[in-house]
Amino acid sequence: MRTLFASALVLLACGVAGGCADRSSRPSGAEAAPTIPGGPDPLVLRLSRDGGTLTAARYPVLDTTVWRSATRVPPLTQVIGFGPEDGYLAAVDSGGSPVRIDLRLGSVTTSRTDTVRSLVSADGGAIYGLTQSGEVTRYTPSGGDWRYRPSNPVDALFAPLDGSVILVSASEGEVMVRRVRPPNQAVSDSVSIKASGDLEVVRRSIGATAGTVGDRLYFAADERVIAVRTRDLGVALNVDLGDPITAIAATPSGDRLFVALEDESVLRIVDRFEEGVTGRIRLPAPASALRMDPMGRMLLARGTGDSVYVVSLGGDAVLGVVQSAWRGDLPLVMADGSIAITRGDDVVLAHPSTLSDMRTIAGGAKQFWHTLRWNGLRPRAAGLDQPVQFRNSAPRDTAPPPAAAPTGPDSTRATRGDSAGAPAAPSTFTVSFAALLDERQARALAGRIRVEGLVPRITTTDRDGTTVYRVVLGPFPSRAEADRVGKLSGQNYWVFEGAP
Repeated sequence: MRTLFASALVLLACGVAGGCADRSSRPSGAEAAPTIPGGPDPLVLRLSRDGGTLTAARYPVLDTTVWRSATRVPPLTQVIGFGPEDGYLAAVDSGGSPVRIDLRLGSVTTSRTDTVRSLVSADGGAIYGLTQSGEVTRYTPSGGDWRYRPSNPVDALFAPLDGSVILVSASEGEVMVRRVRPPNQAVSDSVSIKASGDLEVVRRSIGATAGTVGDRLYFAADERVIAVRTRDLGVALNVDLGDPITAIAATPSGDRLFVALEDESVLRIVDRFEEGVTGRIRLPAPASALRMDPMGRMLLARGTGDSVYVVSLGGDAVLGVVQSAWRGDLPLVMADGSIAITRGDDVVLAHPSTLSDMRTIAGGAKQFWHTLRWNGLRPRAAGLDQPVQFRNSAPRDTAPPPAAAPTGPDSTRATRGDSAGAPAAPSTFTVSFAALLDERQARALAGRIRVEGLVPRITTTDRDGTTVYRVVLGPFPSRAEADRVGKLSGQNYWVFEGAP
């Protein structure tokens, strides 16, 4: 009875007050401001489409630059990889050549020694290219150091995070997937997958792929969606969709694939655990390309003309249509879920749920855009480079006591900053663990060393035409501090004066 009576009072109060609205409701026409999920800094990189200085801003403050490249960057068409450990960003310029940008140093390197028809990278450091002559080549920060001529023509390249390169080739009735581990020239793993259909159609559809996501490699073979485990090249998925595949996009986890079919206005949803089609999304018209939100909230599908269909992945339904040119960089889903679209020479940010205009960046369409979530551009606190001092311990470096303040008629001379009395520039010291000729061994050693959160990096030097890879930590403000870090590493090391 008490419960019924209390409920009646609540209903009566709602009637008097004009109705009890749900707490999440808002007045008609109002828009909830989009928010940025927590995590690393949301960065927006921008570059003139004619090339120039690459700049970075911390979204949503786009008018304040937090970083700029030290040298000119050529016009870019696509970003193909980023490595948060080293801060390398790999991209393709307007001439189809590989470009590597060091976001820590601001340096830019471009290789135009080959004419390539496809480029891939997993970490921004190692870039793999398929040349017009059919060779596979690798470009590293030290230059092009490896070439491989496969026995069969290669239709697509993929770069998993383990440092290998996976080659996919189509022939009559099958698709061959092979793995090569540079600098070796031998195939380490391979698998053959049956594939029916016209050979040219199969080869063309292999390019309609989601690439490597997690421990899976996804690609299309005519009417089939295929997934291969990158660790052993075992076939994890092989689903026949009945019609030629135009494009595939995978969620960031790789759990679901969204597949566009030729001349069909329905997207198929393939679940890798169910190993089949588990849903469909009807579009206004067939999609010729797909682009996944880096955070997996929505999917952009290229429609007819300048139409872009916005699909909510929370409800697997079309939110609406926006108008934008489809480029290698735009349209783009930003950190807060808003959608950057082109409108003439400007970029407009559309609301993630209503698709209404939120903000206009004048002249934004004349720039190349890319987004990252990364903390690597945060300013470094000066105290991080100072050795730790404990209350009951003596300083690590014993310095002579300060001289007494000068007195007398010449006392002002010592405070005027005369160059003769200026202190020398402070020395720095670096810990070196190894100098190796094999980059893979150097990276493996660097991956095993962790000292108080510090991770070694790899520097390269040229010795009589041979590249030497050094595994180093530093610089440190004193030899004693460098020696302390070397001892804590548990590795053989030596300390030298100077920066790496």
